[in-house]
Amino acid sequence: MRECQCDAEEDNYCYLCCGNADHQCQPAHHHNILRPNGERWEREACSRCRMHGAELEGLPCDDTDLARLCISGRCSNSVCHTRQPGSFCDRKMEKICVDNTCENPCARFAPHLMVCDCPAIDQDTGFASEDRCQLCCYDFNLKPANRRCQNAYRKYKVMDLFQKPIWRVGLECAGGKTCNKYGVCASCTLKYACLLIVPFLLRVIN
Repeated sequence: MRECQCDAEEDNYCYLCCGNADHQCQPAHHHNILRPNGERWEREACSRCRMHGAELEGLPCDDTDLARLCISGRCSNSVCHTRQPGSFCDRKMEKICVDNTCENPCARFAPHLMVCDCPAIDQDTGFASEDRCQLCCYDFNLKPANRRCQNAYRKYKVMDLFQKPIWRVGLECAGGKTCNKYGVCASCTLKYACLLIVPFLLRVIN
């Protein structure tokens, strides 16, 4: 047996992986390879998540890698692979999915900035807010009464990998609309769904 790279990223991060020409590369304990004390070759953070998964679900599992959360008993950084961009990804609802990573993007500018949802209605104009579908941040150091949820792109220049605003896909807008992947409040988030619904409605009306 030799050390190798497991197929699953979480396995590579958490365990010693072993295999050879006759045996698939897997975490060492699958081959009955254990530490001298009989325990798995496993990171302490991963062991803690596996043993106490129910109480740690959705919380950071490794102080050295804050993007990793305890998900279904696994210390994983892939929670955002199955979530909408800009959706909350941790139990405390402090982090969102940005470029497939679970993080607080507001903290890039300053550690005391926190993610928030900009109002659906602009308080100054009384119309639907243009900021609703973008990342917004507030200053945690200010008293609650003085905190203001502001557009992160305009105020702090917080952007995604493509130097564009960070969209909050799936967030509800005014009038029953939803933020789509283009950062716009729309009745249909998927163009294909709209193409199916419109002909159906026309048939019903006629």
